[in-house]
Amino acid sequence: MASRKLNYIEIEEDFRLIGIHSQLEAYKLAFNLNKSLKVCLKKFEYKIEINKAEFIFEMFKHVSEIYNTKIYLFSNKSFANIKPIKLNLFENIDSKIYLIEEKKNIDFFLKIEGGNFNYSSLINKINKIALVQTCYLVNLKSQKSKYNLIFE
Repeated sequence: MASRKLNYIEIEEDFRLIGIHSQLEAYKLAFNLNKSLKVCLKKFEYKIEINKAEFIFEMFKHVSEIYNTKIYLFSNKSFANIKPIKLNLFENIDSKIYLIEEKKNIDFFLKIEGGNFNYSSLINKINKIALVQTCYLVNLKSQKSKYNLIFE
């Protein structure tokens, strides 16, 4: 039987990505971003299943029909409690994965699709939020990371 290999299709980058370093919980960061950026980020779940383990990433979304933009706030890491095939009382394994593997040090990302923004002003507003250590524009090199950012 012939084996086939699927190649990644080149994705056009029609979005900007801002990396946010913060120890805030996701819902608190979303609340503060709503206040400072005058948006309405609403929670929805994003699940990934890997080797029968379900990973849930905290995610918030804002859609503006007027400005033709979508803004996503999402956590970069997720944890799952994996139960091994051999049942044993003490053998649950905590597993951690990153949505964007090449940027493990970033806690949250703000993905902005469409619209014309002054990104330096946006970054300054985010940096003024209490308990946000820093934020900056992120360039992704890996195609796999770009594929992980397709939510819908």
